[in-house]
Amino acid sequence: MRLAFASFALTAVLVASASAQTPMDVQPVKELKPTGTLSTSMYAPLAQEQPFFRKLDAKEVSTGSFLAAYSIHGKTGKLVSWFGIVRGIAVSEQHKGELDVLLDQHYFDGMTDSHIMLVSYAGGGDFRATVQADAASLPPLSLVRIYGRVTGETDKVPHIAAEYVRVWPWLTFTFTDLGGEDKSNPLWAKYSRFPAGGRIYNPYPKEDYYYRMLGDPKFFGLAFDPNR
Repeated sequence: MRLAFASFALTAVLVASASAQTPMDVQPVKELKPTGTLSTSMYAPLAQEQPFFRKLDAKEVSTGSFLAAYSIHGKTGKLVSWFGIVRGIAVSEQHKGELDVLLDQHYFDGMTDSHIMLVSYAGGGDFRATVQADAASLPPLSLVRIYGRVTGETDKVPHIAAEYVRVWPWLTFTFTDLGGEDKSNPLWAKYSRFPAGGRIYNPYPKEDYYYRMLGDPKFFGLAFDPNR
């Protein structure tokens, strides 16, 4: 059942991304086979991503590590590139094809595992992004990197007008316990089944890893209800 869900989600992403108005790339899901060794590398932007990556200020390439504190607040007017987990999606009633996406930001120090995307489990809090796309192109609880300019901040939640989005479905990303001070919304912990003191890093995650770390996708995306 869970594998069927993953296959369906990936198919939906690939179909929807073809017609998305906001430039978007989706990381393909492939079988992860342990090799007995692990290596790290600098983040490598895709061809379509390169122009947006090059426009970033040097201080916005690395967005949080255990060595350098990073805040998502007070950046109105700045071009940023934040990693986030897709939590909620609302379809605009006024602007056709426009989505208001609620994301849980996760710190990123500029380095990743060579075989799988790696971000910190800790983060700086929630942010929102306006994306011109079909909702199916952003699977609930997928990891995304959103490039765009911060247009404002309401109730300590920054808002980005997305210019480019890169998507990592389940089985293409994992978490590390390294990162800055965790300022994540405590609401998200209520959905997870991750035990206190448990091992965060898993270089070869299965679907159950994401259920434990993030929650059940059926409660997020278009179905997300903050009052649940």
